Amino acid sequence: MPFYSKSQLLPKLEELNVRLDKKRGQCYLVDENIANYIIKEVEINENKDIILEIGSGLGTLSDSLVRSGRRVYLIDNDEKITKFLYTHLKSKYNVKLIDLSSDSIDFEQFSDVKVIIINGDAIKVPFPVVTKIVGNIPYQISAPLIFKIIDSWDINKLKKCILMIQDEFANRLIAKVNSKNYSRISAAVGLYLNIKKIKMVPSSCFFPKPRVTSVIIELTAKNSLSSDSPENIFRKDYLSFLRGVFPFKNKSLRNAISFFLKNDENAANQFKYFKEIIKNPESYLFINKKLRRFSPQQLFNIMLYGSTGKSDILQEFKLDEL
Repeated sequence: MPFYSKSQLLPKLEELNVRLDKKRGQCYLVDENIANYIIKEVEINENKDIILEIGSGLGTLSDSLVRSGRRVYLIDNDEKITKFLYTHLKSKYNVKLIDLSSDSIDFEQFSDVKVIIINGDAIKVPFPVVTKIVGNIPYQISAPLIFKIIDSWDINKLKKCILMIQDEFANRLIAKVNSKNYSRISAAVGLYLNIKKIKMVPSSCFFPKPRVTSVIIELTAKNSLSSDSPENIFRKDYLSFLRGVFPFKNKSLRNAISFFLKNDENAANQFKYFKEIIKNPESYLFINKKLRRFSPQQLFNIMLYGSTGKSDILQEFKLDEL
């Protein structure tokens, strides 16, 4: 597939009757140098890499990924786009186009297929097992997508993600404890992933031209995602805990947990040991500190106590450091 410059892109979109929705953050990369840079950073091994591209669009990156990778999955939510990709790729490769509306599928049935094009919502469809993930991610789905990547990351398979996101959102991912931008997603990424900004991308590289600056980031796994680590074993519990308490990040940890237990009918059973420290704050003085002052690792240890009742993990807290 050719790379579409701005002048080439407009008639192609009109031909396909594809309308970009700026409110949903839809825009196309029209700077080929940036596209080539992303491909270089993916560091594709043609014999090993199975790649997932999220939001493939008209194939700005897809052709290079398919040409270089062992197998490639392309996900796009626009049926016109996925049919276009299928038409252009089937003459060169063994291609399968599937409309994925279900929440489960056996991707192993396509093990002999070079390109699997998925028409579906990247947030809702299951991810295949891959070694690399690539994507130009609209702001509206950036947070749920990062959470999905964390939730599904297999450290024995997935080696890294190269994503283009808004710089403002990237700053939320790397926000420091107790800062204005420190949030649920900061606490999740901070525990499980290494994140590195590798290149700023100005708005002039896109059409339609967004009002924001983008950045290419690299995500790799921390040791906390190792199969035998407590952080990995209790990964879903930690993400559930963050989802429940971070709406109250400016409250004390005690109040945030209390609201969580009150608002989520399953939380009291999932984290049944929290009742002790809530009822006895004199014994656990740190619980009166604001939630946003706890690091990702400290929050995990607190969650682990709530889930398992292992009180020894609470001894690490030093009030003068909080």
